[in-house]
Amino acid sequence: MILTDVMDDVARRLATIQGLRAYEFPPDKVDVPAAVVSYPDSYTYDGTYRRGGDRMTLPVVAVVGRATDRAARDLLSVYVDGDGPSSFKRVLESEDLPAYASFDSVRVTNVEFDVVRIAGVDYVAALFDLDIIGSG
Repeated sequence: MILTDVMDDVARRLATIQGLRAYEFPPDKVDVPAAVVSYPDSYTYDGTYRRGGDRMTLPVVAVVGRATDRAARDLLSVYVDGDGPSSFKRVLESEDLPAYASFDSVRVTNVEFDVVRIAGVDYVAALFDLDIIGSG
């Protein structure tokens, strides 16, 4: 798998969510609501015989608004829902959309909540972990 292509593919898929801006890598500043594809937490080579398969854990951060804004909480809940047209899990794992070109499978394994600081602004955020498997 080529990291650049994987990050671009994930961002393109998230950009299909109405009203969401998707960034292929961590930007200096964001226009919310946004999905930011970050760098892998881990990347494992040779998961199967020889160069048959690699695996990575790719974090994606949903940034929705100021931590003190009730509307931010409400929007975040739509993104973390396990189903629905704006669910990150549903959109990323959907087989109804065109297949990913840079990897074979993705599974959204979990989500955690935090406040992240970007360009001096504190935003409420959901941090998704994506388990991605592809050819070596």
